[in-house]
Amino acid sequence: KMMFDDDKVLNTLTDRVNDLLARYNEVCEENESLRNELVSVKAQNEAKSNQIARLEEDLRAKNTESDDVIRKIEAVLGK
Repeated sequence: KMMFDDDKVLNTLTDRVNDLLARYNEVCEENESLRNELVSVKAQNEAKSNQIARLEEDLRAKNTESDDVIRKIEAVLGK
């Protein structure tokens, strides 16, 4: 009877350890997937930030052009 109980406990522990290892491997895979997704999202964010900076620079340049045109028009109109 004692040997049977020991086997039962050992089998139960083995099953639980195997379950834990399987779950650990799943979590590791999920973590790696999330890490890759994070790297991708950071790269996209940087690209968007660069695009926004370029658009802001273009807007500043156009505003300067507009100001120059307005000053020329005002000069012609004698304002």
